[in-house]
Amino acid sequence: MNKIFIPLFTLAIFISACSCNSKKNYEVDVSNIKVDLKTERFDKQFDSLAHLTNADAHTPMMSMHNKYGDFFRFYVQEILVMNFMSDTSHAMADSMVVFLKNPYYLRVFDTTVLVYNNVDDINAQLTNGFKHFVYYFPQAHIPTVVYYLNGPRAFTYGDSLLAIGLDNFMGENFWFYHAVQPPIPQFLIRRLRKEYIVPNAMEVMSTNLFPYIDDGKKLIDELIYKGKIIYLLQHILPQTPDSLLTGFSQTDLKWLDNNESEVWKFYLKNNLLYESDPMVFKIFINDAPNTSGMPPEAPGNTGSWVGWRIVQKFMSENPNYTLQGLMHEEDAQKILTLSKYKP
Repeated sequence: MNKIFIPLFTLAIFISACSCNSKKNYEVDVSNIKVDLKTERFDKQFDSLAHLTNADAHTPMMSMHNKYGDFFRFYVQEILVMNFMSDTSHAMADSMVVFLKNPYYLRVFDTTVLVYNNVDDINAQLTNGFKHFVYYFPQAHIPTVVYYLNGPRAFTYGDSLLAIGLDNFMGENFWFYHAVQPPIPQFLIRRLRKEYIVPNAMEVMSTNLFPYIDDGKKLIDELIYKGKIIYLLQHILPQTPDSLLTGFSQTDLKWLDNNESEVWKFYLKNNLLYESDPMVFKIFINDAPNTSGMPPEAPGNTGSWVGWRIVQKFMSENPNYTLQGLMHEEDAQKILTLSKYKP
């Protein structure tokens, strides 16, 4: 693949206002939609075990097992990477308490539970997001939200649970993020803030509702899928800044906006759209500090941004398409062609 970037990037003239500050109005009236959000504080119950003796921890741990069922088993086996033992065994409680009493983890978990002692504001934002889901997709199932610790930022467990790892949103200056090895890159630490909780959760909800099926597809398929998810998020969280929906900083978005035509030319000149090599995919749709072959100012994951722009243009050119129609349209080439995207 040709890695030479055309010099017009360095000559780009910033002549237009940044579109990241001029969001289109996607507001709809959801006041009459009822969503009874159910939440569980798995995190508090889990953290409380650290303050018990091994013997005393067994009963509350088994209560958690009975309450959370398969999720508890999954948490122990896949996230804590511990052996799951029978209800009658005290060995699992012993192992868990030893883990929790590690000063390193105990400090992280205790601090997280203290900072997020009250999550009413987050619940209100999640409820609003779910109302928008129901507005556009009436058959969407609203999961129970489980706040937990020591795992991914957010994930779905089946269709019934949406898990949110609160220790992933403690702010850029949280000591733990700067102490772990290998170090967390700064471009990722920037997103470990409270403001990203709801966008991350809604993105997980979106990809669960509309999963990507990887069956030997081309890069254009990945780009369009990523773009559709971002476009969907704009409708689910219409008051949320694009920087939080996309994960790009305001500086990144401004650079991309001002260099849109050159970014697109780069994809065309290097024949990237119909690449099927997974290693190429990683360069253009994975999180990274920058994009290989582009100027250092270019952020990573430019493919998602390009896909988003194509989808926006497609919906502008084809007003007969509803959001539902877009999300069920799986022909990426059709979307690209009908978008008439030529920045």
